[in-house]
Amino acid sequence: MSSTDLLVMGGVTLFGLLLLGGGLSIAAVGASRVRTARTLRAAGPVSLRAVPETSGFVEFGGTAQEHDGQTLEAPITGTTCLAYTVQSRARDGSDEEGEPIWTVDGRQSAGVPFAVEDGVDRVVVDPANAVFSGTDWVRSETTWTDHSALSPDERDRLQTTELPKAVAPTDESRQYREQRLEAGHDVHVFGGTVRESSDHDGGRHTPVTVAGDDWLEITTGGEPTVLADRQRSGVLYLIFGGLLSIPGSGFTLAGVVGLLSTTVL
Repeated sequence: MSSTDLLVMGGVTLFGLLLLGGGLSIAAVGASRVRTARTLRAAGPVSLRAVPETSGFVEFGGTAQEHDGQTLEAPITGTTCLAYTVQSRARDGSDEEGEPIWTVDGRQSAGVPFAVEDGVDRVVVDPANAVFSGTDWVRSETTWTDHSALSPDERDRLQTTELPKAVAPTDESRQYREQRLEAGHDVHVFGGTVRESSDHDGGRHTPVTVAGDDWLEITTGGEPTVLADRQRSGVLYLIFGGLLSIPGSGFTLAGVVGLLSTTVL
């Protein structure tokens, strides 16, 4: 038995354990996503009146409205809104037909607490750390606009987003787009857990905040694909985690066998 052999086998075992642990962790995230998507799909959206009594992740929809007068100024248009997402993309050459190839290289979102109403009940959503995934932003989005075509006021507002090269001189190879959630828009909320507010009034004024695995996704209009996308990503996590665990198991087993044989010999 040599110290070199022990070090080598120990290194192989450690490497295998790291691979195995990483693979199992990724697979666990995937399993959680799949389980959450299936649970919410089976339960379906709950009414706003039932939201305060819902345990675990929740799904509901309604009409977005201001809460306590809180609003935002959209970074490009300056439009008053409840939440926005602004994206940037850079031209990355041209294809065979001479059409420009664009690569999205930046995205920033912001939102303020807003109410969701159905004409009878009201729930307040705190979008801190939420993902805004508009499926029907057509009526509240700008087209991709060249940086050079933005007005001085638009460029000044855009600088607050910290998107790539937003503060640079006018650049024709860079474009920006804004998407907004405004009062009166249909909205759908996925994830988050229920937390009673201090101004609770019989179950009609309950903020929904990020909890659990910190998943809260807000979408507008259309037929939301959030649950299908989450299940799909969960399956990919499971596959990748499983593939990573296989060599991890092999290295771990080889290292352990090597250590045992080296120790015995």
